[in-house]
Amino acid sequence: MKKVLFATGNESKAKRFSKGLQEKGIEVMTLKDINTDIEVEENGKNAMENSILKARAYSKVTNIPVFAMDDNLYLENVPEEKQPGMYVRRVNGKRRNDEEMIEFYSRNINTFYKKPLS
Repeated sequence: MKKVLFATGNESKAKRFSKGLQEKGIEVMTLKDINTDIEVEENGKNAMENSILKARAYSKVTNIPVFAMDDNLYLENVPEEKQPGMYVRRVNGKRRNDEEMIEFYSRNINTFYKKPLS
């Protein structure tokens, strides 16, 4: 089976891709699997550029093919200046895990909108 590194610390994101790729004979490894985590400055202009930065950085320190994927969050009817965009996990300078991210957006959803949701 061929191996590929998914340059993400997000285990739930990795699980979403693993099953389909395994059916194609590709084993998806994560940063946890290789016990490696390097600090990659995600200073791209968008999610695509940040993905490329991560893939290239991990490619330099591993000997296996690497892919990366970043997400954006767009909330309909929310002013542009309040959009999380590509910083969906980074809130007030802190990187959030899945549970913290869901808690933050659930607790603060009304503050994003011009009018509170009913």
